[in-house]
Amino acid sequence: MLTTIAIVIPQGSAILVLLTFILLMYLVKKIAWGPITKMMDERANQIDSDLDSAAKSREEAQKLHSTADKLLKDSKAQAADIVEKARKSSEDEAKKIVDMARAHADSVSRQAQADARQAKADALDSAKDQIADISVSIASQLLQTEIDADKHRELINDFIDQLETEEKSGSDKENS
Repeated sequence: MLTTIAIVIPQGSAILVLLTFILLMYLVKKIAWGPITKMMDERANQIDSDLDSAAKSREEAQKLHSTADKLLKDSKAQAADIVEKARKSSEDEAKKIVDMARAHADSVSRQAQADARQAKADALDSAKDQIADISVSIASQLLQTEIDADKHRELINDFIDQLETEEKSGSDKENS
């Protein structure tokens, strides 16, 4: 079952075939093999160069990424500090404004109370003076004449008219 395949080379042509094969190999080496190996070496060098460049680019990208992350964290921290300082400053300023407003309101309230007390005292003094004047005026008029009921009413009405006239002239003097 085993069959042997034999190549039958005519005599004398074996040397010719061998010489042709050696010549063909020499020509392939001189003509084709050099450029092919050179092209393959250049391609291998190009691939190595591209791989090195890609590795460098990746390392540089990682460095830039880590730098960017660090800068982002720093800027976030600075922003948080700025916001916190601004918040604290605004709270302090608001507290100062509220304190100043309270102090001013207290001052105004105390001044208004003092003014009201003074106005009341002035009004009471004025009323006392007017009552004293009225009393003296009535007493002097009573002593001068004997009064009946009609005369008494007339005297009171005259006196009230006189007071209103004096009060109007006093108000006009205060306004000017």
